[in-house]
Amino acid sequence: MSARKVTADLIHSKIKSVVYFNAGAANTTPVAEDVQRELSLITHCVIVLQNGFKVEGTSACVDPASYNEAIGQDLAFQAAFEKIWPLEGYLLKEQLFQEQETADMLSDLADGDCDGCKI
Repeated sequence: MSARKVTADLIHSKIKSVVYFNAGAANTTPVAEDVQRELSLITHCVIVLQNGFKVEGTSACVDPASYNEAIGQDLAFQAAFEKIWPLEGYLLKEQLFQEQETADMLSDLADGDCDGCKI
């Protein structure tokens, strides 16, 4: 039996959708022009998983002259993606634990303890 583990492919398979937005474009609160410029250097990524859980990542550029939307989106995606690893690690550990608990309980049953059971 091969060991089960969390992989990038596994995580990718659980992604339902990815949404990006720029903080400056998404801002609906009136702010000073210089603040608006700074907000436009922030990119957010929301990864929606198959089960509906959402994970967010953010990237921020310091120099407006070097802002690149594609790079900002990639960095924000990576920041969100990295947050999924520990979640999937916990989920796998819990699944393995529950499987072992079930196996231990079943191994304690003697023949005839479960007359008519369908286990």
